[in-house]
This record gives sequence, C-alpha cells and structure tokens, in this order.
Amino acid sequence: MINEATLKDTIRDIIKNVIQEELTEAGTGSVQNQSIVTATADNSDDGFVEDVTAETMQDIFYVPNPYDRDGYMKMKEFTSGRLGIWRAGPRPLTKSYLRFVADHSAAQNAVWSDVDEKLIDDLGFIKLSTIAVDKAEYLKNPNTGKKLTDDAVEIVKKNTVKNLNVQIVFADGLSSRAIEKNAADFLPAFQQGLKSLGITYSTPFFVANGRVAIGDEIGELTDADVIAVLCGERPGLNSTGSMGAYITYKPTMGMEEARRTVISNIHAMGTAPVEAGAQIAELCQTMLTHKMSGVELKLV
Repeated sequence: MINEATLKDTIRDIIKNVIQEELTEAGTGSVQNQSIVTATADNSDDGFVEDVTAETMQDIFYVPNPYDRDGYMKMKEFTSGRLGIWRAGPRPLTKSYLRFVADHSAAQNAVWSDVDEKLIDDLGFIKLSTIAVDKAEYLKNPNTGKKLTDDAVEIVKKNTVKNLNVQIVFADGLSSRAIEKNAADFLPAFQQGLKSLGITYSTPFFVANGRVAIGDEIGELTDADVIAVLCGERPGLNSTGSMGAYITYKPTMGMEEARRTVISNIHAMGTAPVEAGAQIAELCQTMLTHKMSGVELKLV
C-alpha cells in the first residue's frame, strides 16, 4: 500500500506536470513562469489550501494575449457565465476545472442541507413539515413536498387568522441557502410594504422540505386572499442562493400553474431582497384589487 509521503510526492509531480503543460500551451514558458513550477514542486506543506471561489466569474480571465481584453471584461460584467476560462489542449485549465468542481459542490450542498434552525427561530416562523420523511424522499418524490403532515395541518388551523389578506409562507425548496441569505432582509421590507398599503398579514409559516404547491393547501386551510410562497430556487453553478416568490390569489389544491405570479432571482446579484419585498407588497395589492393572479393578471 502506498504511504502518505509517497502519495504527496506523486500528487505534486502531477501538478507540476499539469502547470508545465499549461505554460507551454499558453506560450508563456519564461524563466519567471518556470519559477512557478519550481515553487509548486516544493515539498513543504503548510496546510493552506487556496480558496478557488474567492474571485467572481466576472473577474476571472485566463485568455493569453487577448485581442481586446477590456472589451472582453466589459462583456463579462453582464453575465456570470464561464467566459474567458481558456483551455490546455482539449481540456480545461486545472484552475478552471477546480472552480467548476467547487461551484458544483456548493450547488449540491444548497440542495441537500437544511435551513439553520436558529434563523427560523430568530425570524419567528411557525414551523411546519411535509409528509416527506427525509431529504432523499423529498428530492426523489416531489409530491411529498406538496402535502402537509396531519400535525402540520392542525398547527395551521390553530394559527389561522380570519379575513386575512396575505399569508406569508417560506419553504426551503431546492436551496436552503436561498432562505438563509435572503429571508432576513426580504421579510421586514415585505411586511413594512404590506403595512403601509393597509394590507393585513399574519406570522409567516416555514415549511421544511416544502415545494411551491404547499402554499395551495395552506391557502385552502387559512382561506387567506393571497398566499405568498418564498421558496429556494434550483441552484446553478453561479447562483446557489436564489429565492423565488410565487404569489397566488385564492389558491386551490391541484390548480393550474398558470394561476401563479412569479418573481424569480431574488438575491444579491439579481433583484435585491429589500427591493423584492417592496415590489411584491405592491403586487399583492394589485391582486387584491383585481381578485386574480397569474396569466389573467395584466401587469403594466
């Protein structure tokens, strides 16, 4: 069996060869760049691992000798796509590949993790659960995230406010990180907006392992005029904390998705949570005025 020291030497040799290959491919095998290879081959191990996600994708640019670097960087300001990451022969650069792996891992973690219990308590949410027994079942069988447990149904009934205009519902959806990063900023702005418009609302529910359609059952149980579901959206490589708002006038179980009005990409690099809170409060007022939502509601 290979020992740890031999394994480390082998890995260093591989990294050295990969960097040398990239320098050769880029045509930058100068004496200065050769020192990078030498430094990489150093057998010292200080335990420090560079954070490959420290730079945003807009800042990363690996193309050697570009024709118009400034123009390329200007274009990158409008997208978080993986532009300008270059290659080593037919494969990605090692640093580009490591960034891809890191971002993919972050996306998986957003799906599989749970929302911090402390945040739920700090925001005063009323906790509910769906019939999904665990995260694995929730992901493999989406329908389990659309139905409350019997205990959760009783909790909703006990906390129902009569003649309520808006019932707020948070659900982890497919990104617990979306709730953790946005809820604390979004909720005060949303509640303040509703209050200023004279719209009544109640204590928000939080549904663990809940999907968008869980708001339909809550709507039938509470008979609130509008149900606003704030749900973690499916994460991507560049956005693991995006929250979506799914607002429906008088939702019913089994209804068509076209009855929902959706505002997506609520996060720091999209629609700011505070801005979204004010915007959705006004949207709720429009729904209450016209008594409709979704494709039937014509927004100017």
